[in-house]
Amino acid sequence: MSNYKFDELPNSESVASLTTFVISAWFLVAAGLMLAEPSVDEQQRSLATKTPVVTVRQVASYAEQPRVTIEVVAKRESARVS
Repeated sequence: MSNYKFDELPNSESVASLTTFVISAWFLVAAGLMLAEPSVDEQQRSLATKTPVVTVRQVASYAEQPRVTIEVVAKRESARVS
């Protein structure tokens, strides 16, 4: 592995430190956002308050359909063995 020198920074250790710091900050922000997010129950309650109440009434009733049995009849020829 080659030792690449960063011109703006004094040494490679400072680049590693800066990278570690940025990644740690990213995970800290993500953890804070996860803790600040409302729970599933709270999300469902807030959604339920936004959902309008709908009343449904039956307009027509359908009479029960009679059951129909279809009988299938087939004729089978004798088995031919060659």
